[in-house]
Amino acid sequence: MRRTKEEAMQTRETVLNAAAQIIARHGFSAFTIEAVAQEAGVTKGGVLHHFRSKEDLINGLINQVMMIFNTRLQEELLNEPEDQPGHWLRAYIRTVFSVDYDDDKNLIPALAAAVAADHQILDRIRRSFEGSQLAAVQDGSNPVLATVIRLAIDGMVFGRALKVDVLDPTASRKVYDELIRLTRQL
Repeated sequence: MRRTKEEAMQTRETVLNAAAQIIARHGFSAFTIEAVAQEAGVTKGGVLHHFRSKEDLINGLINQVMMIFNTRLQEELLNEPEDQPGHWLRAYIRTVFSVDYDDDKNLIPALAAAVAADHQILDRIRRSFEGSQLAAVQDGSNPVLATVIRLAIDGMVFGRALKVDVLDPTASRKVYDELIRLTRQL
């Protein structure tokens, strides 16, 4: 029986979510193709059909995180008039703050663990950050302030992803409000 393209995409997503859950719950050392297969409810061959290796699966996680984040960012950009300085940074801030870092399906903590275990992944993430930096400094008339804002946002992402964020929801909201206010100073 042949599977439809939709079923194959659903299995691929299930495998990615299983991989993220294993890493988030048990750490990167527990991340094996066999463990992912068991968590996803598929065979090892089923995992390998979608991802040829453990590294390919990690790249799949990175691709999924980047795709989800970039889609959210593009949606937020639609709500910002392009002719106003700080429009990209405001969309970036809203995107970062909209992520639920405690969601079991959130792949960011899993990626943080993967990066800690494999420094080669950093090159790909670094390129993404370079793109964010370029967008931030081209977003207004004060590139230094734009950089400070971007670095603050990225610091919040890492704090949440690594589960070392010390801000309660009230403080987090105040930081959000202040970052938005600062984008209007550009």
